[in-house]
Amino acid sequence: MTGKSKKILFSSSSENRLNLLTRMKTFSLEMTDSEKLIADHILNNPEEIYNLKIEDLSKKLGLSLPTVFRFTKKLGFEGFKDFKVELIKDMAIGMNIEITDISDDGVEAVTKNMFEKITGNLKETLSFINYKDLEQAINMIAASKRIIFFAVGSSTSVASDVYSKFLRAGFNCFYNIDTYNQRDISTQCRQGDVAIAISFSGESIEVVECMRNAKKNGAGTICITTFMNSPVTEYSDTCLYTAPVHSYYQKIDLPSKMSQTAILDAIYLNVVLKNRNKALNNISRSEEEHIRFKKLFKKI
Repeated sequence: MTGKSKKILFSSSSENRLNLLTRMKTFSLEMTDSEKLIADHILNNPEEIYNLKIEDLSKKLGLSLPTVFRFTKKLGFEGFKDFKVELIKDMAIGMNIEITDISDDGVEAVTKNMFEKITGNLKETLSFINYKDLEQAINMIAASKRIIFFAVGSSTSVASDVYSKFLRAGFNCFYNIDTYNQRDISTQCRQGDVAIAISFSGESIEVVECMRNAKKNGAGTICITTFMNSPVTEYSDTCLYTAPVHSYYQKIDLPSKMSQTAILDAIYLNVVLKNRNKALNNISRSEEEHIRFKKLFKKI
């Protein structure tokens, strides 16, 4: 990032407050290389903060004191002391998630750790939710004429799952795993449509371009992503965020996919409840058709 450093502002209200470790992970895309070095060190060694001085940190990382000071200012603090107090407070009340990698020490240990990572990520994602934004997304979808999903890579399974749910409930919706088809439909979006982007990084060029087209053509736009101020948010009327993962499992995206699914399931349920009778009737008809088909298949 070049030019004047941009200060990141945060709500002081408890219901929308992000813990400090999470702030650093979420805003990593906006950090300079030096700032990322500081953030990565603290994220990997949060226990050091109790006895850490700004002079020690700058010496250990080979950075100047002003660089460390600007890092804390960028996160919304007056200086390193305030930053340190806030981080210790967050750690004391157990808001931070475990960020150490795990070793291959047995099926039971790996399984338990995976469940802990997913549970922790879900809880942290819940603390992220801005309910005004969530309600806006729900109302947009409930009032839409068509729902269109854009996703690539590991997010395709999440998109396929939520698309099938809305389809069974009788909503006019579209999703195709083929990115060319997604690009095609994005050029055909119009007023009354709602386009939903699902992207962990928020940087997938295919998804960003589809959202740009959808917004340009008058569709309402919603994104489910992890990184605030990532490219996809530029073309989104409403942004909902999942908690970032800082662990071995980030390489395989399991916790983040669960959190994406949880947000979309919450949206789906709330939209269905706004059209309860019609949606339940459509779901019942879909289930009856599946049962009928199974019976036919058994006769063959």
